[in-house]
Amino acid sequence: MTQPIQMDRGPQIEPQEWLRVMEEEYLTDYLPSGGSAVKFLSGEESTLLNTSDRLQEIAARHGYYVAFLDPLRPNALGRRPDLHRMDRFFFAVTRETDWRGWAQNQVRLFLQKGGIRVRETRPLNDLEGIAEDNNREPNDLLREYQENFATPQLRDHRLAVEFRAAITALGRSQLIPDHMTPTTEEVLMAWFEGRTMPGAARTRKKLMIFENIGENNARHIFTSFCRWLPRSGYRGLVVVLDFRPYEYKKVLETQWLEKVREAVARGACTQEIEKIIHEAEQRPAYEYSDKAYMQMLSLLRHFIDDIDRFENFLLTVLTTPRFYDLASRRSYFNYDALQTRIGLEVRDARRANPAAALVHLGGAL
Repeated sequence: MTQPIQMDRGPQIEPQEWLRVMEEEYLTDYLPSGGSAVKFLSGEESTLLNTSDRLQEIAARHGYYVAFLDPLRPNALGRRPDLHRMDRFFFAVTRETDWRGWAQNQVRLFLQKGGIRVRETRPLNDLEGIAEDNNREPNDLLREYQENFATPQLRDHRLAVEFRAAITALGRSQLIPDHMTPTTEEVLMAWFEGRTMPGAARTRKKLMIFENIGENNARHIFTSFCRWLPRSGYRGLVVVLDFRPYEYKKVLETQWLEKVREAVARGACTQEIEKIIHEAEQRPAYEYSDKAYMQMLSLLRHFIDDIDRFENFLLTVLTTPRFYDLASRRSYFNYDALQTRIGLEVRDARRANPAAALVHLGGAL
């Protein structure tokens, strides 16, 4: 085991300078060319959150799909999101995804590129009407769609088997809806969102989808999602993860009381006692165990190690300065594999590198 070494965090960088580098070098050039990166940000709360907001605004303006992940925000089922699990991470990123709308846009784009005019008032499932508008036969349009779009996408081995099967079937269902119960579209929407649906297993098997999105396959589904995004009109994916709730060490009620008693016994001032009580009252809505915390560190380490498998993807992790303090009960010194990947870069002692994996923000935004 590597002996942890307390390191000087080094010079800080102004938020505006970091944002400039992210926009000019990453969002404008590196990510659109297929690159991906993981960045760790540290700073005071207001600076950190303002910088995060600005990054998301800039990314959205450049045409990226943007997701902010808050470990304290309940998931769609009203439960703790548990972002340390890869499948929950994927569902949180795609929570606002309009799968149906994206599938429709893909189909419309394909038809338009093929010279097929689709009136805005004409629904995609009116295949006969679209064929009539273009002096074509419905079967010819469907065959053209299958041969030139659906089949090539099904054969794209850069996408996970089940992801390409699901996204292709969802697109086809926009042209040829079925009248089963549940419908193919309903089954696929539930699969993408991690919901169980009675009677869905038989339909999924017909589509060659044999398992739900879970911890075993979520990473492959997520990498496929990143690769597929540009086909749906986005330049890529930008995810901001607020890691700070994972830094909080769960303290039992009895431990808080013991801290107050100890402070009173040694004659602590009123301000110190009030501070302890205030900390107890400000506990986050959800608390993460040591096991969950270590799982999150491992998840982040895997993102770094597997970054070459992703495309058009930027993950930014928000942390507090104390996460890099050896004296903290929860710090990146708890996990050598992560520490060596983001904390041991060669760095200038006087000048901060805005493109570094780990950046400490100074000043205000």
